[in-house]
Amino acid sequence: MWTLIKNARIFAPELLQERDLLLVGNRVAALGDDLSLPPYVNGEVYDLHGHYLVPGFIDAHVHICGGGGEAGPSSRTPEVQLSQLTQAGITTVVGCLGTDSISRSMEELLVKANALEEEGLTCFVYSGGYQADRMIFDTLRKDLVLIDKVIGAGEIAISDHRSAQPQKSELEHLAAEARVGGMLGHKAGVIHIHLGEGKRGLSPIIKIIEETEIPISQFMPTHINRKETLLEQGVEFLKAGGTIDLTAGCDDFEPHLQVPFVLKSLYEQGLLNDRVTVTSDGNGSLPQFSEAGILVGMGIGSVYVLWRDIREAILRYKIPLDIALRTITSNPARILQLKNKGMIREGYDGDLVALSDDLMIEKVWAKGRIMIHDRKPVVFGVYETSLASHLQTVETPRLVKG
Repeated sequence: MWTLIKNARIFAPELLQERDLLLVGNRVAALGDDLSLPPYVNGEVYDLHGHYLVPGFIDAHVHICGGGGEAGPSSRTPEVQLSQLTQAGITTVVGCLGTDSISRSMEELLVKANALEEEGLTCFVYSGGYQADRMIFDTLRKDLVLIDKVIGAGEIAISDHRSAQPQKSELEHLAAEARVGGMLGHKAGVIHIHLGEGKRGLSPIIKIIEETEIPISQFMPTHINRKETLLEQGVEFLKAGGTIDLTAGCDDFEPHLQVPFVLKSLYEQGLLNDRVTVTSDGNGSLPQFSEAGILVGMGIGSVYVLWRDIREAILRYKIPLDIALRTITSNPARILQLKNKGMIREGYDGDLVALSDDLMIEKVWAKGRIMIHDRKPVVFGVYETSLASHLQTVETPRLVKG
């Protein structure tokens, strides 16, 4: 399978100017000027004049086999479908369990990851869930060494009333398992930490870093923009050399806690570096609790908000495209040690997104195969119920004002 892409403004994520790109099989074979297909090849040619071509997006936090359950069995969220991800520009996804690790299991998560891989995406998983003991083998170390798709532990919940309330010693042991398991398995071995609204915030992790030999790079805390005090802690964590993950699509948050504004703030402070990532929390539940801990509302996360929020940061807050792109391309690829991902380079996987001049997703290639063409899916998952039901218009982006 050969594909020639002509005249694209390539951000890889750094600007490469306008040039051509050749895909052969699932890889980027060449980047240059005036490229052409060999005469013996019957391939596809796309002229992207006036369009941007960027790396496929990496969403490092999606409940691929569903989540939720906080309001009982009927509140369990459904599995994510292939075309949901591709319409959002996502070509690499990391799956995780959430609150419910009783009716959801690591075995189910792993099988769903393999299914998405068979359907054309790249998929990895975190081992565990809100509780730190939901592994496939009896230790995290074994999961990291023996299961290719396991790249870390998560999302382990702290500072949350739904957490298993792990003691400091338990978190230390888990981090140590991740450290050694990652080394032995040639994996990132990160601990993807779910942060709730509890008063302790990041302090359990900070104490471990201060009191043990475990490096700060072992932790990847998420939902850091959940509330103001937590974000302030997160900024200090970032300054100390840590990684922070922002959650997109939190429209019920105060505006200054939503991803576009937080990225603007970090950029202005010179802190929007290669240790900042953004994820969607897609297909997870969005429970709303009262101050007394009573469930008062329930929603479902969408993967579409990942690019929506990045796009708004670029258009409304004037963050340079290449810098904003890094939060969902090269940064997660580096932090999670995802080989041949997150950049447009010769020899890298053919994961690409074509954007219109107003930064809407026009085309998506995953491992060299076109998945979205002219904003519509052309490849569907095996059990996506019908073509018509999945050709709905992607939710309208926020109104962007100058």
